[in-house]
Amino acid sequence: MTIYILYFQNQRKRYALYFILLVLFVFIYLIEYKSFLKLNDNSPIIYQEKYLTYLPHSGFNNQRIALENAIFLAWYLNRTLIVPPLLLFKGVARVTFRPYDQLYKDLNTLTKTNILHDKHVAYTMWNWEELMDFTFVKKNINYIHCQDFNFTHLTESLHINNSSEVYKVTNSYQQQYYDDPTTEHDTLFERVNLIDLRDRNEKLLHFGSLYARVKIIVQYPENQNFRSQLRFKMLINNLTMVDIVNKIINKIGGTDSFIGVHARLGDGGFAKAKKRTVQKLIKRLQEDFKHIKVNNNSFCSQTKIYLATDVKKSNSFLKPFFQTFPCTYVLTDFNDLLVPLKSLKNPRDGKIMYEFLIRFVDLLTVSKGNKFYQTENSTFSDYAKDLNKIWLDTINN
Repeated sequence: MTIYILYFQNQRKRYALYFILLVLFVFIYLIEYKSFLKLNDNSPIIYQEKYLTYLPHSGFNNQRIALENAIFLAWYLNRTLIVPPLLLFKGVARVTFRPYDQLYKDLNTLTKTNILHDKHVAYTMWNWEELMDFTFVKKNINYIHCQDFNFTHLTESLHINNSSEVYKVTNSYQQQYYDDPTTEHDTLFERVNLIDLRDRNEKLLHFGSLYARVKIIVQYPENQNFRSQLRFKMLINNLTMVDIVNKIINKIGGTDSFIGVHARLGDGGFAKAKKRTVQKLIKRLQEDFKHIKVNNNSFCSQTKIYLATDVKKSNSFLKPFFQTFPCTYVLTDFNDLLVPLKSLKNPRDGKIMYEFLIRFVDLLTVSKGNKFYQTENSTFSDYAKDLNKIWLDTINN
């Protein structure tokens, strides 16, 4: 009996030793396997997270379109998107498209000194999620908000120590991206197939500008559906502004009671063409709505107009519009409802957001009409038209 007991004790010790040796073997194997994945000192680690970012420029709508393009690319390429802050300017945007290196320099100079090309620039940087609904984005990609435009800060935060881990797409402004390699491409742009970008192993894929309304050409239904869903769901949802817009619309008489018209007249080529723009809008409205008029008691009957514009109501070029359509409202007719914006501060720099956000109230209000008329070649008008279509589709459905 004693012999059997000693035998089983020895067997148990032997199995314990075998188990310890097995654990050591697995541990050593995992260490060796991990070092194998590193390939060599100059190569990116295959299993690590990959990132994508870009450089914003110009006004809100150009930045919004670039953001949409970046979100699509991050989703398609399975990369974490590093989202630049939204740049909001008082008046005309002072950072416009430049080649990659110059754009980086302009953005960094602006955000460090508030000065660009020896001129003081009134601007603020805002988190996109303070303005837009990111619910759909959160469900489909990983993303991080960056705080400045310093390349060294960016690479340090991503633990990038070697230039080979970054692929800079310095000519992205001239490129078009295709999900279908067989699709014929626009010869005005350099063609890039998305499957080629997806095969890149660099830790960071860094674009310059991603702005262009036809930047990404999608043919496959899954990709078309994603982009459509993104445009339909990533909308302005700042509660303060939405509340103001609803109150303005109620004061006019409700969404069914007015037509939305946008007249961009205040900057660049739009300022030069403002007389022609106003005349075109008047003509189109007269052709479509012969019944627009005002009663003798100054009470607007039937259809009214809400005019969104970037010039003052007293501007002489708008006089023919108000003479033709006396029952026209503009944003300044509702100054009493705009007061909440005057107390809204940007937590980043403490700036009052009123002058930066007032245009968005105008945008949202004009887009809620039962019909919309736009200024040709204006990205603001294009976005208002898109919002109007989404609004009308939502009501009809």
